[in-house]
Amino acid sequence: MQTYLETPAGLEPQGLLDRIEFLNILIAKSGQLLAQAKFIQDDIVNKGLLQAMEQDLDRKLSPSLVNKFVGSGAKNINYLVNWADRINASATHQLDGIRTIISYKKAELNL
Repeated sequence: MQTYLETPAGLEPQGLLDRIEFLNILIAKSGQLLAQAKFIQDDIVNKGLLQAMEQDLDRKLSPSLVNKFVGSGAKNINYLVNWADRINASATHQLDGIRTIISYKKAELNL
């Protein structure tokens, strides 16, 4: 996904239409990936909070420190959540950009 988004779209009409089609698929897949990653993230945070309570960390530490402790246990999945979110946003922005290029090309033909 990342590699595809890092390649230039080109300016050929059929290439742009093909890219639009693939970007739509990429948006759907990255959205699903994001939802799955957030589900796992929530599970890790829940388990971390339960662990913190079992260890009485909520009585020993401030709430912000407990949150940092729990968040550090989810750092790998946090990375995946952020990455999936950025993939989804980048694909959406590219789709909007290609639509703009196509509109511009159409306007040029009408002149």
